[in-house]
Amino acid sequence: MSTTFPLFEFLEEVTRQPGTTDVTLVSDGRVAVRRNTRLAVSRLEPLARLWHATIAEHFTAHQGGSGAGASIVLQASGRRYRATLAAHAGGASLSLRPLAARVSSAEELRLPEGLKEYFLGLRGGLVLVGGPTGSGKSTTVASLLDSRREAGGGKIVTIEDPVEIVHSDDEHTLFIQRELGTSVAGYAEGLELALQMNPDVIAVQEVRESAAAETALSAALSGHLVIASMHAFTAPTVPQRYLAVINPGMEDLGARESLAACLEAIVLQRLLPGFDGLVPVFEVMLFRHRGERLPAMERLVRQGNWVGLRQELAEGRRNGMIQWEDSHRERVASGLLPAVP
Repeated sequence: MSTTFPLFEFLEEVTRQPGTTDVTLVSDGRVAVRRNTRLAVSRLEPLARLWHATIAEHFTAHQGGSGAGASIVLQASGRRYRATLAAHAGGASLSLRPLAARVSSAEELRLPEGLKEYFLGLRGGLVLVGGPTGSGKSTTVASLLDSRREAGGGKIVTIEDPVEIVHSDDEHTLFIQRELGTSVAGYAEGLELALQMNPDVIAVQEVRESAAAETALSAALSGHLVIASMHAFTAPTVPQRYLAVINPGMEDLGARESLAACLEAIVLQRLLPGFDGLVPVFEVMLFRHRGERLPAMERLVRQGNWVGLRQELAEGRRNGMIQWEDSHRERVASGLLPAVP
């Protein structure tokens, strides 16, 4: 009789079905599978009985302790999963998200037209990719970074928790992927060290602490190209959220000035259930048009005028900006999403 739950066999079977974005296992035997944004909950008695031995075999060994509250990558038979173990009242849960086996192109991800070219044209500044958990932010960032490799290369340093997608070097590109907890203690420290490596691009998987937000801002102001992701619901709220990370109590005027000076683009994305799996829908705010800064966008961020920023987005089609409604309409017209009644 097996002493552990057949974790990888179970995950392979469950995630084989299209649209599966995450699986949560609970120590009492409950299992929740999210597929095309819908959650299905069931119960597996063997999981409850074999929970502690299973965690010890597959998770604790990576942490050198209980491992609770940390994220790692588990892999077997060529499949990789982001795994997060968390304690809660009465037990614990293990959340797992299947990771892509390779970097997808902008075309495969259906990124907004012109976004890749815009990113390739940047030589410095800050690009923020926002969205809820599981919306594909890391996948979008990885695709944009890989487009730099294809377009001519450079030294690209990433700070991740954990490393989700492994990039490949070529004769003109060097990827240095640093992972929290194994090669660097935190995002702020990783950014400080990255600045000493003479990078062409710095990528931060998630901005969630004040020191990291300030260091990323400083790096962008010093002429480095920084791309970072963070949780947000709409594109115009992303700079507001970024400033709140720097100073949770109140917006800092100096930080607003700095952010206005170096912000180059905001990409907000969500995944919606379509006819053939999940479909990304975007909002895109740009701070340049044909290489020239857009003074109105910079001024609105400097003033903290977030309502005005929303209005500018609505009027910014001529400058390549994309509203959520327009992106959704295009997906419906392309036959990817059902029309909203």
